[in-house]
Amino acid sequence: MILQGAVSLGVDGMERLISDLKAAVLGALGSGGAEPARCPRCGCAAVARRGRTSSGAQRWACRGCGRTFTAATGRVLSLSRLGAATWSSYVEGMVAGESLRALASRCGVCLKTSWFMRMRVLEVMRSQLQPMRHGEGVSAQADELYLNESLSGNRDRARVAMPREPHRNGHGVRAHGISSLKVAVVTVVNDLGDCTAEAVGRGRPTADEVRSGIAPADVSGSSVSTDALAAYAAPLAEAGAAAHNRYGSGEAGEDELGMVNALHERLRGFLWRFRGVATRRLQRYLWWFRWEEQARRSDATREGMLRAHVANGRYESRRRDLEDEPQPFWGYWDARRPSISTVV
Repeated sequence: MILQGAVSLGVDGMERLISDLKAAVLGALGSGGAEPARCPRCGCAAVARRGRTSSGAQRWACRGCGRTFTAATGRVLSLSRLGAATWSSYVEGMVAGESLRALASRCGVCLKTSWFMRMRVLEVMRSQLQPMRHGEGVSAQADELYLNESLSGNRDRARVAMPREPHRNGHGVRAHGISSLKVAVVTVVNDLGDCTAEAVGRGRPTADEVRSGIAPADVSGSSVSTDALAAYAAPLAEAGAAAHNRYGSGEAGEDELGMVNALHERLRGFLWRFRGVATRRLQRYLWWFRWEEQARRSDATREGMLRAHVANGRYESRRRDLEDEPQPFWGYWDARRPSISTVV
């Protein structure tokens, strides 16, 4: 009877019904009804019931910090002035690959708010990333990808001067291969489909940079294959890798480093959609890429997964935190032109 009634609404009526149902489900997921395990502010596990809010939601009191909260405190929906229907529409457009301007038009917000909403969603994606599987019988491959540094972005608040002329429409980058003008991204992928990607520094990574790059990837007990870069040896041994297979440029074939090379191709294609990602935000987009790789292995739709994640997810950065986020790997420019690093 419900389906027959929905069909009688016509196309426009069914579209409104679907939109309203999505918003209702998203709001229900974001309201939260289970008893919280700990305080969302200080992490204390000692909580007690403390009445209800005007909307009827259960209020809790933390015995650690003394503040009250509800099950929705700290979630994206509870901290946003935009309604659940707006976030549902934004998630739908984001999964469809719409630009920031198209998302702003879809949700009736300004371009800056659309960008900030994307940053929030990316932090939620990071919180939903699953750890890499490892152990005996699991083989992994690690390698570095070099991307052009991008200094794009609004610098009015940070007051950071440009150390070079801008690269118009992607032109002007004359460095090829390994260069200090490129950012190294250390990637790790295993034969189960798990992967990590971390921006670690400029040019050829050092042992410390490799160590930070493979830290999110648990490779203990796994056999790891890399290129001939010597910087991988010590970090992989410290991480507990069962074996470390090194291959030179002429030795590495499809069986040796094929998985990580294919991952690099997918990562380049993913970043190309945005026509340039600022290096200052690069790591956030790497979280997005990892989430996409993870979603590929799920039976659920990406839209459904992301809608549930946004409803229950939390984020850390405030708007001002994002605007004041420093440019990474800036020491290279400071060493060459110290006088232009900051405008007084």
